[in-house]
Parts: sequence; C-alpha cells; structure tokens
Amino acid sequence: MTCERPYAFFLLLLIIPAIIFIIFKNRKNSFYVKQNFRVHKGFTGTTRIFNYRKFVFFRSFFLTLGWTMLVCAYAGIYWGTNLVPVQKTGTSVSFVFDISNSMLAEDGPKGMTRLKAASKYAELLLDKIEENNLGTPVSVVVAKGDGVTAIPLTEDYTSIRSLLNAMSPSLMTVPGTSLGKGITKAKNSFPSNYAYAGRIWVFTDGEETDGHLKSALIDNIQSGIPVTIVGFGQPEESKVLTGDGVTYINSALRENQIKDTISEAQNATINLKDHTPVKYINSLDRGSASSLLAQLKAIDGQVITYEAKPVSRYTTFLLLAIIFFILAYVFMELDITKFFKDTKKTSVLMVFTLFSIVFTFTGCSKNTAQILQGTYAFEQKQYGTAVSCYLEVVKDSAQNHDEKLLSYSLYDLGTAYAKLEEYEAALDKFSQISDSAPEAIKYAAAYNEGIILAKNGKYQEAQESFKKALAIDSSKIDAKINLEVSIQKAAAEKIQASQPQTKSTPTENQDNPVTDMQEAVFERIKEHDEGKWKNSEQTQSTSSAEDY
Repeated sequence: MTCERPYAFFLLLLIIPAIIFIIFKNRKNSFYVKQNFRVHKGFTGTTRIFNYRKFVFFRSFFLTLGWTMLVCAYAGIYWGTNLVPVQKTGTSVSFVFDISNSMLAEDGPKGMTRLKAASKYAELLLDKIEENNLGTPVSVVVAKGDGVTAIPLTEDYTSIRSLLNAMSPSLMTVPGTSLGKGITKAKNSFPSNYAYAGRIWVFTDGEETDGHLKSALIDNIQSGIPVTIVGFGQPEESKVLTGDGVTYINSALRENQIKDTISEAQNATINLKDHTPVKYINSLDRGSASSLLAQLKAIDGQVITYEAKPVSRYTTFLLLAIIFFILAYVFMELDITKFFKDTKKTSVLMVFTLFSIVFTFTGCSKNTAQILQGTYAFEQKQYGTAVSCYLEVVKDSAQNHDEKLLSYSLYDLGTAYAKLEEYEAALDKFSQISDSAPEAIKYAAAYNEGIILAKNGKYQEAQESFKKALAIDSSKIDAKINLEVSIQKAAAEKIQASQPQTKSTPTENQDNPVTDMQEAVFERIKEHDEGKWKNSEQTQSTSSAEDY
C-alpha cells in the first residue's frame, strides 16, 4: 500500500471541532432532545419509536465516514498492482547464465560442453544484434548463489564477449544453482522508469537445487517482464563430475521439468500470461535464435510492453463517500414519520433508489472509466499514466470495431504523446484517425499535426496540415494565424539559404522590389516570431476537440 499525498490526513483533524460543536449544540437543546420522539407504523404495522438522539448519532457517524472517505480519495491511496501498456523507445535484454557443474556435460554440438555451447550461442546473438543495428543494451547475470550481475546494462558488446569466453563454474565458489535467484537479479538490473523494455533470456539445462524458478517466473509475469528459457544439452543423461572433484552424477536437459514449471507459473497468473509471455525454446531447434531476435524488434516503429503499476483506489473511496453522504442526508432531511406511512410506496422508492445507485456506478463501461482516468492523469500532467490508459482504450476499441471511440482515443493518445515530446508517435496516432471521425476530432488532429511539424522546423508540411484543418473548419482563427506564420517561416528559410550567394554576388540594382519584399517579411517574422505561435497547451475554443 502506498499513499501519494499523506499530508492530506491532517484534514481528518477537522472532525474534532465538528464533534465538539455538535455536542454543545445538543446540550443547549437538551429539553428538545429528551422530548422529541418520532412515532410511526413500520412495515409490519407495529408502532416503533425513533429517538432524536439516535438520529444525531447516526447522522454524525455517516458524515464522519463520508468526510474520511473523501480525505482518503484525495490522499491518493494505492494498493495492489495491475499491468498497463507502456510505450518504450527500445528493448534491453539480460543474459542469465547457469554456470553449475552440470553445464560441463559434453553433450553439446560437436562435443562442446553445455556451458561452452551457451556462450557461443549468446555470442552469435550479440553478433546479430550488432549487425542489425538494434541498439539493444545487454547485461549478464550469473545464476549461482544469490545471483550476481557480472556486467550491468551496456552496449559495449566487447566486454560481454570477453566474459563469455571466460565463462566457467570456477567464476564463483558458491555451491548449488538457483535459476530463480538469477532471474530475480536480472529483473532488478533494469532501472525503474527505464526507457527500454526489459527481457530476460536464461541459458540453462534446467538443473536447479532450490526450486525458486516458479516463484521467480510468477514475479516477472506480475511485473510485466517476459522470460525466455533456452535449453542446452541432450535429454539423455550424461555423467558429470561434481564440485568436490570426486563424485559423478547423471545430468540431462530437464526440458519437461522446465515446461511444467512454466505452465504452473502461467496457471498461477492466468489473467496476466497474455501480457507477459514466458517461453521455453531448445537451442538446437531450427530458428530458435531468430525467435529470440524477433523479441527485440519494434513493431511499426513502436515497442509496447506492460509494466506493473499500483492500482489507484480513488474511485472506490469516492463511491464510499457518496454513499455515506447519502445515508447522512436520509437521517438529516427525511421525515421518518411520513416516509414510513405508506408501506407500498416506501418499498417502491427503496427499490428504485437501489437500482439507481447500482446503474449509476456500474453503468460506465471499462473504456469510459479508462478515458476518465486518462483525462484526470492528463490534467495532472501525468502524461505517462494517461498514455497507458489511452493505449488500453485504443486496443479495445480496435478489437470491437468501435470507430468513433477509436477516433477519440487515438486523438487523446496522440495529444499525450505530444506532451511527452514523442512527436513521431503523436503524428502516427493522428494519421490513424479515419475520415469517418467527427469533424471536431479531424480538425484538432490536423491542427496539432501542424503545431508538431512547425516545432520541428518542417514548415512546408505544417502548411499542409493547417490547410487541411481549415478545409474542415474555416472559421478557426488559430489555424489561419499559424498557416500565415508557417508560410513566413518557410520564406525566411529560403532567404537564409540564399543569403550567402546573395552576398558573394554583387548586384547593381539595390531597389529590387522582390528583395525589398523578402526583407520586409523577414523583419516582420523576427519581430513577431514568439508572439505569433500558438502551441498545443493553449486553451482551445468551445468547438475544439481538446477536451475529448
């Protein structure tokens, strides 16, 4: 459990003076309190007596609970975690090596030991990563003892190759193999809020001594970090010398054991396994390396991963506050005597009220709640959280073929990306908005495209976007102003590009009207450059789609 604004709980101190005020007020009217009893016939027709003192107590009790829930909602209490989609700039990977003595069995390709085969395999993966210019940071973890990060995340593959060539059980004297602790160490090697999506590749024969693999896989699934276990060796057992230098044991590739452990971990996290895949591949299978490298490649220029985020309980506390205030209102305002006179009407009213509350608080779809949460995060300038919410809505609306909701969510997502200065992603989302989208959305998308392009100095393309926006709604002054300024900026760039040639070639006619006009435009741009530009943070007019 975490709390975003713990200082908010000081507001609970206001309950103390409120209670003191109620006590003194009721003492002052002690005679009224003692004499004022309410009598009515209940549902069964029997006479029941309600004491005013009880009304005061329950009213105060529910008001206190309602205020407490409001404070908790404002305090920003979180508990539990949930996986949310997050866009990353790239992918990083941690190599986890099993360096136990069982990896010295000589049943690898061409008589190599399993450990040597794993080192060569990893080295070939590094070559492909470097050859394809993927720019993937790589770390190396040794799975022995509590696990050791031998090389932190780096793009210096030379140092990694040096370690791979020296990989041996003698690197660590700690006995036993703990694949689970090695995976946990690899998970912790990724910094928090890291710009790269993390993945873990484990090179092992499946022999372990502590049985921590399952719990480590569950932890990674819940944290949104995919794990791929790469098996080395043969299923037939081979004799291997243990660490004491005397005893021999039988060792083999425990492929079925690894698959069973993965299946158990996925069953324990059945609702998350689609977001965080955990796989097993045999290193000798055809295309095994290609399947690993495919995990590092971006899809459509984007890397979407899932991260564990704490679940906000804001809506829960807000709902409880509303319920308690309604109950307090019932005890404060309703005349209990009249309320219970007509049993039939009372029953109908209570059923109607119950269904109204249920419909009000359960009628919102999941996507509506996600949009509201994303909008709230956007207003709080928590743009990363807003992106996560909008990504979920985009995914659901695309699957459900809800074109209208998809248009709104794409625009919201593009705007959030623009705030994060991820302009390429923002332009991509704006371009995906269909022609059947509402006019306000199409205008706002085209207008913001122009703003982004202008910020990046692409004034010619910005002109086209502003023209597109004005074609949708020609009454927008902002688009007209920015179109004019983008034209001036483009003209100024042409002047600056031709200026060196103009200086080196003297001209006799200094009163050339074209040159004078260009100079006038250039001076005007210099004077009014800062004041003219409108950015996406400016308050939109009532017809703008900024609020969607």
